[in-house]
Amino acid sequence: MLKMLYNNPMIKIKTIRYLFEAILGINLLIITRILGLKLSSKIFSWVFSNLGPKLNISNQAKENLLIAFPNIKDPEIKTIIFKMWENIGMVAAEFFHLRKISEERNTRIKVIGEEYINKYKNNGVIFVSGHFANWEIIPLILRNYRDNVGGIYRHSNNFFVNNWVVKQRYKNTTPIQIRKGSSGAREMLNLLKENGAIAMLVDQKLSSGVRVKFFGSDAMTSDGAASLAIKYNYPVIPMNVERTKGSNFKVSFHPEIKINKTSDKQNDIKIFSTEINKFLEQCITKKPEGWFWIHNRWDKKFNLN
Repeated sequence: MLKMLYNNPMIKIKTIRYLFEAILGINLLIITRILGLKLSSKIFSWVFSNLGPKLNISNQAKENLLIAFPNIKDPEIKTIIFKMWENIGMVAAEFFHLRKISEERNTRIKVIGEEYINKYKNNGVIFVSGHFANWEIIPLILRNYRDNVGGIYRHSNNFFVNNWVVKQRYKNTTPIQIRKGSSGAREMLNLLKENGAIAMLVDQKLSSGVRVKFFGSDAMTSDGAASLAIKYNYPVIPMNVERTKGSNFKVSFHPEIKINKTSDKQNDIKIFSTEINKFLEQCITKKPEGWFWIHNRWDKKFNLN
């Protein structure tokens, strides 16, 4: 078996590519550490905003914007995409400075709605949000209020990069990291039973989720938070992150999402997931340039005329 893997040219190509990506990441780490947070963020945002709109993936962002805002004009689309890439560039630079942001979080991050997080400080609770501004700071700020904070992450195919990223999050933002999947679901439930907090980003397409409306169009949506809330009565607190100036942020907690439960659990999960999507819609509409528009969020086969 090992011989087959060794002789497989596709395995070799992937390994070389992964190694190249890891080396590139190390070089970026060195550069950003030398430049510092402020300067590296400015440089990365300039590079990303000038190169990003020219990439094919920006066509996905344009398609998504037209689905979400059918009456949007082309100049506004270009402005949003440009500013989105600016933000992505800053997020990339900030990831290499998570320790600094963590150490300075009380001065860099303004928190709104503390009463909603303090209400359940002695209970298991689920916080839901999306890829707004810099989503990496969500578990970081939760640690100001909770001892046990778990974040859900998607395992990277690049094993060189994945281990480093997981380690950085472990040290600087998320002490408990839960990998997506069936084993991760068990870990989430165990953490909640121990009165821990789970931070979930629920704005991406999930093929195994539920099909509900998002900006008026059908979209496969994560039902993890809704399922836990319906089945085990864990509260779900929506939150969002906004970039204020530079690497400074405003984190807002909102009232718990509640629905009238019925005997039809599957339908209740759909209704609950729809309410979560409505919250995400409000955040995106308020500050569209802060969202990660290059997700393949909507499945075209559901929305053909």
